[in-house]
Amino acid sequence: MLKRVDLHFHSNYSDGALGVRELLEMVVRSGVVLASLTDHDTIRGVSEALDLSKEFGIKLIPGVEISTMYEEGEVHILGYNFDPYDKEFCEFLDKRFELRTEKVVETVKKLNSLGYDVTFDDVIKESPGPFVGRVNVAKALIDKGYVKSIKDAFTPQLIGDKGAAYVAPQGLSPKDAIEKIHRAGGWAVLAHPGLYKGPKKYGLDESDIDKMVKWGLDGLEAYHSKHSSSVAKYYHDMARLRGLKITTGTDYHSGVYPIELMDVPREVVLELLKNT
Repeated sequence: MLKRVDLHFHSNYSDGALGVRELLEMVVRSGVVLASLTDHDTIRGVSEALDLSKEFGIKLIPGVEISTMYEEGEVHILGYNFDPYDKEFCEFLDKRFELRTEKVVETVKKLNSLGYDVTFDDVIKESPGPFVGRVNVAKALIDKGYVKSIKDAFTPQLIGDKGAAYVAPQGLSPKDAIEKIHRAGGWAVLAHPGLYKGPKKYGLDESDIDKMVKWGLDGLEAYHSKHSSSVAKYYHDMARLRGLKITTGTDYHSGVYPIELMDVPREVVLELLKNT
């Protein structure tokens, strides 16, 4: 089996469906030898994942995915190889996690004002762990019979980006997140840049990347399960020209693990294995 790398997946400490052990068992079965658990705005599962990585015989680096706002669109910054016990960083993430919960409360209020009979308790029931987010809101809407699938909830009429019941992440820019990661001894990577949805464009371009490089950005997640081959090459080349790290991640949450479908150049995998 080919050696694989997956530096982006989620457990039920955030909005993933699986517990850390079950998740890592799946990752290992798929031939992944270098991995990172990158839950949203929390590292509560990292210690467990690090302990299990020794049992499973894979290399696992601390990871997190931090939600920020950039030009009226969401941008996610992945942090890697930081000190998971850094007090300042842990307190920062705990606060971000609290704000996520508050964001869901506001989302429920917006849905109520639109005529949807959903409560925060309904949303909580849809979460297998401490996290609540838009996916849990979507599941509550399904249970109430308002939509048939999670995809149907992520629309302009409901909780999609810029949707009628959408609530943006509070008070954090990509620059802020990069600085926080660096202060904890880690390196910062722009997650799935091709999926960015702003008011005037889809996907981040060279001017955006150059701005973030000035802020200290260390790498680009060129290879993502929802990037086409042409989009992946676009960001691969952009990273090479700027001397940035090139990373790969499935962004797995639930369902079928998509790593088999990802065509990541061996050079990228080997570089990550050698330098991470």
